[in-house]
Amino acid sequence: MDTLKDIDEARSWLDAQEAKIVTRVLNLQTEQTRHDPRGWGYEATLTASEVGAALHLPDRTAGFLVEHSTLLTRYYPATLEALEAGKLSRRHAWAVVEEATSIPDTDPTATAEFEARLIEVASRTTVVKFRQQANRLREQLHPESVASRHRKAVKERGVFLTPSYDGMAWLEAYLPVDQAAGIFHRVDTAARAFQGPDEPRTLTQLRADVLTDVLTSAGATGHMSVSPDGPATGEPATDDFNGGGASEPDGQVSPDTPDGTGGLDGTGGLDVRNGAQAYWGVQAKVFVTVPVMTLLGGDTPGELEGYGPIDPDTARKLAGHAPSFTRILTHPFTGARLGADATTYRVPQDLKDAVRVRDRTCRHPGCNRLAVFCELDHTKPWSQGGKTSYGNLAALCKRHHKLKSEGYWHYRQPEPGMIIAISPMGETYLTRPDPPPAPQDDPPPF
Repeated sequence: MDTLKDIDEARSWLDAQEAKIVTRVLNLQTEQTRHDPRGWGYEATLTASEVGAALHLPDRTAGFLVEHSTLLTRYYPATLEALEAGKLSRRHAWAVVEEATSIPDTDPTATAEFEARLIEVASRTTVVKFRQQANRLREQLHPESVASRHRKAVKERGVFLTPSYDGMAWLEAYLPVDQAAGIFHRVDTAARAFQGPDEPRTLTQLRADVLTDVLTSAGATGHMSVSPDGPATGEPATDDFNGGGASEPDGQVSPDTPDGTGGLDGTGGLDVRNGAQAYWGVQAKVFVTVPVMTLLGGDTPGELEGYGPIDPDTARKLAGHAPSFTRILTHPFTGARLGADATTYRVPQDLKDAVRVRDRTCRHPGCNRLAVFCELDHTKPWSQGGKTSYGNLAALCKRHHKLKSEGYWHYRQPEPGMIIAISPMGETYLTRPDPPPAPQDDPPPF
């Protein structure tokens, strides 16, 4: 156990040195931009791009590293000293900084005292318990009323998507507590309404299915109304979110499906109406790469942009029935994308789709911004003879496109999809796009 403690202390010391070095890089970048008016205000952004590329970190993560390192080194030396001495882990140190910066620095003496008390608490408990105790301490010392702080915090609300394994993802929302609790209660109430002796799903699964059904369909219960003589109308099935089912065309209320699954197939899939999946509410454009043989019934996995492999059944459903998904077919033997290339000044839609499917994300080292939300950049500028072609276009998010346009980062594309990025400090990084879905090992018997 003593050895484990020694390793932990050594890790904390290294984290403290990293904070100092990152701050030093920021200082050097600030010094450089001081002589270049174009860079004023870009110091932290450029530093994050350098650090992220060097450490293989996304820009957001690198930005947090730069921000926390700067705060530790410049404004919270006591916390940095505790980290360097091994009294705190990096998570504890960052938590101390976040709590300390949440109180206005109107009285340096009070701020230093608050930091000291935070370090004392953090050094003897877990990060989660520390935050609970720190929140209570913060409420005692904060000079601003909670109502005023809440009005400011509401402006930071947002929804975030984080891909996970096995075709799954985490959907998170940062909301006012009353709204978050209300949404959860509403979903929970509807989910409990479906419970019964014949319902195989757990309450947790029911909550997930209700939430999915509501947010990916037109109606408040998660379904489009269906006419007895035709397809779904696209009008909400009911205005009442009671979890008990949708109003049918004859005005009678009945369970959403015969098996009482609430319009889902019991495995998290969407309800089938007239042969089409209920993806009516999904408006975002997402690419689905499907091997041709999979579309014909094969078992080669497809690819969902930004998430990776998906099972063949899901690939076929999305490719055949989801209007907000763009289908990209691949050759059954080579795995190459079928059909998209052009060399005109104005980028045609099929070329846009082909480049975005190839790149999948922003091509700046470490950036995970999905290509569908990125701009297409001429690697060699059009004004310098660059062509609007598959081998001279690459996806760059607005931030990195701007850094390229301003002359800080430079890119070369020696072959289609291979990007060489050169940082402001002269570091070179090579990135390649992920290969298409692997073809079947054995060719079909025809």
